[in-house]
Amino acid sequence: MNQPAAELLQLNVFLGDWETEGLIHPGPWGPGGKFSWTEHSEWMTGNFFLVGHWHFHMPADMGGPGEEIFIIGYDSHRRVYTFDAFSSHGLHQVSTGRVKGGIWIWDSDALQDGKRIRQRMMIEFLSPTSYTLKFEHSSDGRKWQLFMEGQAAKKQ
Repeated sequence: MNQPAAELLQLNVFLGDWETEGLIHPGPWGPGGKFSWTEHSEWMTGNFFLVGHWHFHMPADMGGPGEEIFIIGYDSHRRVYTFDAFSSHGLHQVSTGRVKGGIWIWDSDALQDGKRIRQRMMIEFLSPTSYTLKFEHSSDGRKWQLFMEGQAAKKQ
C-alpha cells in the first residue's frame, strides 16, 4: 500500500483557517485594487492531498467575489509539489511548486489576451501564523511584473 511522501509533511504549514489581504497592482489586466480571501484547508483521508476552499473578493473588473477549491499534493516522480484550483469564475489553475531557501515558489502558465504568459507565486512564512505572498507575470520568463502582493494571518 502506498505511503504519503515525507515531503508532504511540509504542507502542514498551510493547514487550518487563514485570512489574506493585499493589493493587485495596475497592469495589462486592469487598474488593480484591493483583494482579500478567507481559506480553510485540511488533509484528505490518507494524507496524500491537502484540500482547501477559498472565499475571495477581487476588484469588480476582475470578476468580484467568488470561491475556489484547491488540492495540493506531491509528485514523487517529478519531485515537485502540485496545485490544482477550480474557481467560480470558471478558471482552472495548474501549478508546480518547490521550496527554496524557506520560500515556497509556485510556477504556472496562463493566457493573457491570447498570449501565453508565465506566472510565479512566492510565499514566505514570517512565523507559523503569518506569511507574505507575491504573484508575478512574465511574457518571456526573464522579466517579471508584479501582479499582486499581500499578507496572510492564521486564525486562532
